[in-house]
Amino acid sequence: MSQSQMLQTRRRKKTAKKHLATIAKRAKKLREQDVKMVGADAPKKRSS
Repeated sequence: MSQSQMLQTRRRKKTAKKHLATIAKRAKKLREQDVKMVGADAPKKRSS
């Protein structure tokens, strides 16, 4: 493997890692929002 290929691979892996981290953060935010919404909806719901 040439030096340039190694650098390209490293950059690609770094970018993918950052991308996955961003997706994980978004998912966490959405989960937290869902929890808040469920908590807000709870008093309105009736169990019959």
